[in-house]
Amino acid sequence: MFRSIIAEAYLNSLEISDIRVLSSGTTAAVDRARNEAHYGTTLEILEKHGIREFAKTGYGDQLTQSRLDSADITVCMNQRVYGECLQMVIFTAPPRVWSVADIGEPGRISTVEAEKQVYREEAYQEIVGKVDRLIADAVAVNGLPRAAAPFATEDR
Repeated sequence: MFRSIIAEAYLNSLEISDIRVLSSGTTAAVDRARNEAHYGTTLEILEKHGIREFAKTGYGDQLTQSRLDSADITVCMNQRVYGECLQMVIFTAPPRVWSVADIGEPGRISTVEAEKQVYREEAYQEIVGKVDRLIADAVAVNGLPRAAAPFATEDR
């Protein structure tokens, strides 16, 4: 499941003026072929919640230093992703590190499709809650940033 694309689409769906959202994956380029099915599943989740139209038009973007440098706020979906990011980029400011497990990571491991669906919905709701909190915190501190960039790895 593409957690960063979910965060990006949800934040875009809020239609907050003067905010630009980017999502990137740490293995988007390397695992492109293997992840195509997961991308479709992500779009289905977004469709279910009525925000499919706010998703990026193509498969996930690879995390690069230049994409990271364009952001005021960065988010790593969990500690594992943060570790992968440290191997690829240099953060100019500490990122927020959430604890959103992907399907197949501890806490969301299953071989049963019905259970995976439950886990996907849980992850979606967790991401929505964390994005809402991120926006509330940003507004409370200093108004809206010009860019918020949720980063996640999509290697499942």
